[in-house]
Amino acid sequence: MIDDAGQRFINLKASKGNFFKDVDGNVVLDLNCRLPLGYNHDVLVNARDSPAHDRFLGGKIDVSTVPPSDFADLLRTEVMPVAPPGMTQVQLSDGSATTANEVALSTAIFQYAMRSGKSDYSKLTIMGLEGASHGQSVATLSVSDPNANSQGMPTYEWPVAPLPKMKYPLAMNEQENAAEEDRCIQAAKDLIKQRKDAGCDVAAMIVEPISSFENRQATPAYYKKLRALAAEEGVVFVVDETKTGMG
Repeated sequence: MIDDAGQRFINLKASKGNFFKDVDGNVVLDLNCRLPLGYNHDVLVNARDSPAHDRFLGGKIDVSTVPPSDFADLLRTEVMPVAPPGMTQVQLSDGSATTANEVALSTAIFQYAMRSGKSDYSKLTIMGLEGASHGQSVATLSVSDPNANSQGMPTYEWPVAPLPKMKYPLAMNEQENAAEEDRCIQAAKDLIKQRKDAGCDVAAMIVEPISSFENRQATPAYYKKLRALAAEEGVVFVVDETKTGMG
């Protein structure tokens, strides 16, 4: 990590959870930690002396092409118990965020088309949110923040709805934040109507609980309203949960 003072070197052994410690002894909250369980989680540390270390931590394999013999059992006992109600299947990809989101968006478009009796998929669109980064393909860049497209790749003209700009501390700005969230919900609703009126239905919307850029997030009430809007409009709701550790 680099800050205004120059290069910062991390003491990984002394880091814990969502906090890392640098070689000077400073403890820093890591808002962009890529480790789902944080630094030096006790479960992983204790696993060093167990068969699980050699199998899962000592090396990785592409389970989409060469899954272990008991992989179905692992999904059933470890993953499905935390799956949202009604979701009973697991989709495997090559392990990249781009491919996983491509599959999700394609499936969403097909599902919406079948529900709505649409035969021309080229007229269907996906709506993203500001601050997001869903991958580096044409489709995923089309629903990502412009900052994600550093190479200037050509993209589809798909709508991107505003993400609420929250005021902190939240407890002292409840009314202002609620009004901001309602503004963004209305903007998303307007985009869906505009696209439908133009004959380019929004087939799905994809959201990040924590945005890739600036680590922005709204309150739970906002995401529930956004989900309700999707259900009301018959739009497929896709959640890209990379930063929350499961997605």
